[in-house]
Amino acid sequence: MPLYEIISLIGFILGTTLHIVLSILIVQRKQKTRSELVFLFLVISVAMWHFGNAVSLFSFILFGRKIQSVDFVADAISYGGIGFMPSLLLHTAVLFLFESKPQIKRFLQQLIIVAIYLPVFPFSVIIKNFVLSEDTHLGITATPYIKPFVVWLITSLFIAANISRWLARMVEEKEERKFHLAIYWVVISIAALIGFTFLLGGNKITYIGDYLVLGSMLSSIFPSIIFSYYVYRYNYMEFVLRRSVFYSFLTLILICLYYFGIKKLAKSLEHHYFVNSKILESVFVISLVFWFPTLKERIQRLFRKLIFFRTGDSEYLLNELSHVISTDPLVNFTKLLEYVVESVKKATVIKSTSLLLFKPVPFSEKGSERVQIVGDKKYEPITQQNIQHIIRFFANGEFVVLNRHEVKDVSIINEMRLLDAVFIFPIFVNRKLTGILSLGRARRGLPIASDNLDQLMIVANEIGSAVEKSKIIEEKLQLERKMYENEKLSSLGRLSTSVAHEVKNPLSSIKTIVQVMREDLRKNDPLQEDLAIIVNEIDRLTKVVNQLLQFAKPSSEVKANVKIGEVINSTLVVLNHEAKQNNIITHCQIPNDLPALATDEGAMKEVFFNLLHNAIQAMPTGGKISIDAHYLHNNHAIQVTITDTGPGIPQESFQKIFEPFYTTKQTGTGLGLSIVKKKLEDMDATIHVESNGNGASFIINFPLNEPSLMTT
Repeated sequence: MPLYEIISLIGFILGTTLHIVLSILIVQRKQKTRSELVFLFLVISVAMWHFGNAVSLFSFILFGRKIQSVDFVADAISYGGIGFMPSLLLHTAVLFLFESKPQIKRFLQQLIIVAIYLPVFPFSVIIKNFVLSEDTHLGITATPYIKPFVVWLITSLFIAANISRWLARMVEEKEERKFHLAIYWVVISIAALIGFTFLLGGNKITYIGDYLVLGSMLSSIFPSIIFSYYVYRYNYMEFVLRRSVFYSFLTLILICLYYFGIKKLAKSLEHHYFVNSKILESVFVISLVFWFPTLKERIQRLFRKLIFFRTGDSEYLLNELSHVISTDPLVNFTKLLEYVVESVKKATVIKSTSLLLFKPVPFSEKGSERVQIVGDKKYEPITQQNIQHIIRFFANGEFVVLNRHEVKDVSIINEMRLLDAVFIFPIFVNRKLTGILSLGRARRGLPIASDNLDQLMIVANEIGSAVEKSKIIEEKLQLERKMYENEKLSSLGRLSTSVAHEVKNPLSSIKTIVQVMREDLRKNDPLQEDLAIIVNEIDRLTKVVNQLLQFAKPSSEVKANVKIGEVINSTLVVLNHEAKQNNIITHCQIPNDLPALATDEGAMKEVFFNLLHNAIQAMPTGGKISIDAHYLHNNHAIQVTITDTGPGIPQESFQKIFEPFYTTKQTGTGLGLSIVKKKLEDMDATIHVESNGNGASFIINFPLNEPSLMTT
């Protein structure tokens, strides 16, 4: 078989396969634009041209002669395809132009499109002559009736090329600009080749002329190769071209190499040098098998560099990310999550990526769970209520990816739109949904490869493991902190007890002596005032000593059913006189039907006394204290909020106000709030403070150990 026919057959088969694949991709694409629909017909017309020529040539090689019926059908397909090719090419190019310049009037657009298809009608006669022609040579000579068609084809190529060049100047994306420029130079080269071959007599050059004709006939494959390259490398126009397609082409080339290369070479050597062709063929095949792994590795490396480098980079980055998550010491967990989000965005070229972790909060937020958001949505007020249908979807613990294009539930689709999510990956800890990884659209409309989806599932799993590890580490740190605090408090308690006992007895003696001295002096004696000051200071020191003893004293185990309203009212009676002296108004709103608490009444009185007394002292020039209590049904607890209108608490002091001996008052001991926290911990209650610079609120949650019926 001549080399000409071998190249022709391989070229037409590759052209047919490539354009069929591209046609299938475009057909599968949803919501096609007008330009993409016309582009589909253009690809089909090119596929028809290659398919018809491939069938005709294969039939000739197979039977050793031309079969008239086969040639008739093949010619009808191939020349029908090439007859519409120039008009479809121009139609596709101008539609892309119209989409980039929508200000062109509708009437003018329609007029241009009609003009594009006018040449099809006279050339339909030429196509008929092609089909009915008795010319048996594959290369078509530049006969007089074909030159007008060639001129029309070259004109279409030049116009389309210049439109592509204009689009290259208008687009913003660097890759898209490269694509249009590549198409421009390829189409210009094809137009020059066809013009030289058929209009300038290049086809008449001895030996070279046939290959110029063949190159012109196969030239339509090159723009498609450029398009396929950009489809896979950048997923241009949101098409997805699998790597298997390229490997299929490689396999086809290897088959042709064996059949037209090794087999023909062996027969040629047998014919000229009288050697056994079967032995030579076996040696060649064994050599090919032996060198195939090395050849495959090098070809894959070349493909990875030229075509699959983006996928390779994505695989490497996601694998590296998975390794980082699994080995990170989790010293700064939030920083790790931010690194995860940025790495996922870099690996997948995604515009919007967010990581949402569900974290429980104290009773004060009514049992709800807040959402810790890392990524593009971190400043948006998203709660679990906003994504409840997504959470319900993953409630059964199935580790599957949620794809918006495949979801039929409208509620889930709306929630995914709220997150700007196309894909959502669940994050589980012990089969419980702990968060979600949300991925939006790519910067160039780039779909995520299936391999990357599998890797992202692994990354989500690693995040779940990291969350679990961080909780264990946090619990360990809290336990160590608690042990350290208990040890510190224990030492402080022992020291306080020792100091208190050593100081209290001398103070009592001093106070007794001073009081006796006052009784012995006359009432108008100047020393009476000095001795009164000494007594007051002794009382102040005694109060400090009593607080130290109270701080060191173990908690009481005496529990009774206590009504919070009664405790607060009795405490207000004690502090009412001091509040009036400071022009402070107290407003108490406590329902009478609150459940009773099984706790130490004395400890509870002490808690409220310290909190209310601190509020009074914080407002020496007057103000208002509001006390509110209500029952939390979701948490089965009673919440009490004490709010004042004082100067508030600085943000940096929030974590220190409950520490022993920390105070901002000149005469304070810094033990009041420490005693409050200690007493509440003994009751299994919690307290936290809120302050916005205009007053402070202390929020306490008393849990009910057993369900209590609310009395009416």
